[in-house]
Amino acid sequence: MESDNKLEDLRSALSCVFEKLGAESLTEPDRIELVARAEVVQDQIDAIQDVIDDEEQLAGH
Repeated sequence: MESDNKLEDLRSALSCVFEKLGAESLTEPDRIELVARAEVVQDQIDAIQDVIDDEEQLAGH
């Protein structure tokens, strides 16, 4: 499924962001930008997951 692939890609991107956040060499502005990006990616993951959940509910009825 296309949404499954996109979901996996977004989760991978989010994982990379969290790894970068753990780097001690980050400046505070870089951290703020990474957190903002992580929030956007998480919102996209949540939206895709909602669609998947809705599709599963419709298939079950």
